[in-house]
Amino acid sequence: MNQKQQPQPARQPLSPRAAQRLGVDTPRMMDNIGQGAVPPTVAELSDLVIQLKDVMQEETAALERFSYDGLERSTEQKRIISGLLRDKQKVLRKHPDALASAPEGERKQLEKLLGEMQTVGKRNEILVRTARDANQKLLNAVIRGATKQNQLGTGYGKSGAMTALTANYGSRQPVSLFSNETC
Repeated sequence: MNQKQQPQPARQPLSPRAAQRLGVDTPRMMDNIGQGAVPPTVAELSDLVIQLKDVMQEETAALERFSYDGLERSTEQKRIISGLLRDKQKVLRKHPDALASAPEGERKQLEKLLGEMQTVGKRNEILVRTARDANQKLLNAVIRGATKQNQLGTGYGKSGAMTALTANYGSRQPVSLFSNETC
């Protein structure tokens, strides 16, 4: 009897809690930083540095043109790339000799790239901070203007006289627009 075997559906890996209930040892998840992490190469680091530098240059150019449409994307890209670089840096701290075997020329090129990125990063930081400060000042001015406008009062009180708030504003006093057309 030659029966065709049905393909078994792919099994989901057990959750840690399910494995504990069943008494099954499951391998623990490992981060990219801890023991067993592979140190980055000079080429990997250089690639990330170039990507981050390029994103910061694009963002700087957009800020200088006052073109704010793509800034959200740039900010997200900077966050992701800098996070990757930070993770690689943590691995290098645990393996300080990892780059020692790289050729001298590659290490010098990486140092040059890091210097360029630092220069671009300082310029980018200044422009981003300036744009944020200007935006905050604009928002504060709008809020102050709206608050002052609100403080003018509603015009005439229930007795028909000017309210105390509006009486003090001279030329800004409200004008009655009531029209009685039943006469």
